[in-house]
Amino acid sequence: MNSIDTNWSVESLKTLYRISDTINAARTRQELLTDFIDVFAREIAVKASLVRLLTDDGWMEIASSFGIDKDRLNRYHKTPIDGSMFSRSSEIVGESDEPFLRELVHDDYATIFAIPVRYHVRTLGVINLFTNTNQSLTTEMHRLWITAGEHLGLALDKFIEDAEQKQLLIQNERNIIANELHDSLAQTLASLRFQVRVLDQALQPTGEFSTINSIEQVEHGLDEAYTDLRELIAHCRMPVEKQGLIPSIKRVVEKFREETNIHILLQCECQSPDIPANMEMNVYRIVQEALTNIRKHAEAHIVRVLLQCNDGGDYLILVENDGKGFDEKQIQSEAGKHLGLTIMKERAKHLGGKLKIDSEPDEGTRIELRFNYTPEQIGNHSSQ
Repeated sequence: MNSIDTNWSVESLKTLYRISDTINAARTRQELLTDFIDVFAREIAVKASLVRLLTDDGWMEIASSFGIDKDRLNRYHKTPIDGSMFSRSSEIVGESDEPFLRELVHDDYATIFAIPVRYHVRTLGVINLFTNTNQSLTTEMHRLWITAGEHLGLALDKFIEDAEQKQLLIQNERNIIANELHDSLAQTLASLRFQVRVLDQALQPTGEFSTINSIEQVEHGLDEAYTDLRELIAHCRMPVEKQGLIPSIKRVVEKFREETNIHILLQCECQSPDIPANMEMNVYRIVQEALTNIRKHAEAHIVRVLLQCNDGGDYLILVENDGKGFDEKQIQSEAGKHLGLTIMKERAKHLGGKLKIDSEPDEGTRIELRFNYTPEQIGNHSSQ
């Protein structure tokens, strides 16, 4: 507040100060939400509360809670939008008509209040308060709760703005890298491909079979490198927030199917993985590298890609094939020659998970990635 409002009581001013202090101290969005609801609930002496925020896909998602059992929260992590919250500009709704709210807590909670979380005219979500008395709102309580919702809305908008600015900076940097790759390495590879093709055609009438075969292998390798580079450039130019893990993996699986004619099965047992873009990229690159290795070395007939996740934030990504496999001990002793596998393991570490590779000669290969992520961990992954 810019000036002291004499209509506020000392206790309300103290509450607003503690809320503002908590908001200003938050370093991440999740820390803001968790600390806010904890302080707010304690300050106004309610035994249970939660913050639900609007999502881009038209749902309300539980972002933080106080005094509510986690198992119950998991059952109602996302719920339909409460339309009553958007018909009032500055009112607290009592006796919310959303039945699931009463299922979250014990029946002795007499009243469930809903406080709008807004920034200017934009609704961002709602704070639900569960009271165990037939509490009526005084004018000061109403003002205090509405102001707390406005403070939270202002802070959330700042985090949203900062995240959008960060995404813009990342995308600009990716565009610069993509342009540099296109203007330098892509042009060089295109020139080499042309020169090798001309050399191949010149040697066809008189050259030895072994020489022509070697040149064709070089030509094939350059074609693969050029294709991979073009795909990398296109991926860099794609907006970070618009990719999504499942669509990205579907694209790379379809590309593999078209280029190899190998039977590949994609099983998605994870409807909407809720992980940050940088983590999606690491998972995508691990799957992409696994499929590239299969295409180049495995001589496989069947490939399976599996994605699984659960409400506890456990993720499993599996890529397996029935190809010729390899000797793991030999691969480990020649780690410098197999940079792709090393990078895959490093990416798994960035995810906070583990990459397990099982293979034997003539027995196929199984690559298994496991990691755990929940929205509360956002601060741990945002800088990776």
